[in-house]
Amino acid sequence: METAAYLRDKITDAGLSCRLNDLSCTVVLERPMDDKLVKRWQLACEEDIAHVVVMPNVTRQKIDKFVEELVECKNKYGRMAPKREDSPLVKLTCTSWGGTFVDPVINFKSE
Repeated sequence: METAAYLRDKITDAGLSCRLNDLSCTVVLERPMDDKLVKRWQLACEEDIAHVVVMPNVTRQKIDKFVEELVECKNKYGRMAPKREDSPLVKLTCTSWGGTFVDPVINFKSE
């Protein structure tokens, strides 16, 4: 779970929305705009969010590489905007979700 917290912190430091539930190794984040990145990292996606299950074999170096590519994607394509008023991405930033959440500056790219 320490590695999952590291991933959460790296994603948050990159200015992206994410959430790590208490006592969990699953980090939920806003879906990357590039489907190639989603496929390359085998992200599980639902609508406008994705999640990463941080398994014991995942290293900090691998997380650093993932976040580096995630930031490159954000810089090239922008950020995922919520698909609707009650979308999972909107719920991701809601404090009623529970768990650990650090609120980055949200500035969605307008389409």
